[in-house]
Amino acid sequence: MSKYHSSKVFQFCAIIIISSLCVLLDTLTRIHFNKVDLPKNRPEYNAYGVDGSVFNKTGKILYRLVSKEAWEYPSDERIFLKKLDLYVYEKSSNVVKYQIIGDDGWVNHDAKIGELGKNVVAIVNNLEPKKIITIYGNNINLNLDKNLFTSADDVKAVQGQSVVTGHGFSYDSDREFLTLNSKVRVTYVQ
Repeated sequence: MSKYHSSKVFQFCAIIIISSLCVLLDTLTRIHFNKVDLPKNRPEYNAYGVDGSVFNKTGKILYRLVSKEAWEYPSDERIFLKKLDLYVYEKSSNVVKYQIIGDDGWVNHDAKIGELGKNVVAIVNNLEPKKIITIYGNNINLNLDKNLFTSADDVKAVQGQSVVTGHGFSYDSDREFLTLNSKVRVTYVQ
């Protein structure tokens, strides 16, 4: 009977010793990483010669962004760009719906919004060359989900030989509808 108890005691002690060694080895081999916060006023990264595309689940291209320089700050979802070209494609084909060119700006890919700063040119393509609209302006806000461009600054829109100028605008690309807020001047040529 004592042999029976001594083997159980031995097994119990062996389990306790092996468990203690496992816990000790786990604490000795654990590596603790300390997070280093980057300065908020310095970019987390800079990239030169950026050319990126976004595709849908079926492999059709949705957006293509080309930029001379791009950077992102820590804890900021916006990507800042310099000398950018943004191409937005039709969802059902690989045809460019509109192209946006600007000196500077930022985009947030997750929220599908952006803001373009100086010397912005938005070209809204159409199969008929006479219906192509070119919008010139500054400080233009983009909402890529709603295909909407807006600005509170002066704007000039050209379609064929017709020219429209105004202060503040919104352009709904889905409805192909341009709304000018004030100081509207139209030069219409048929």
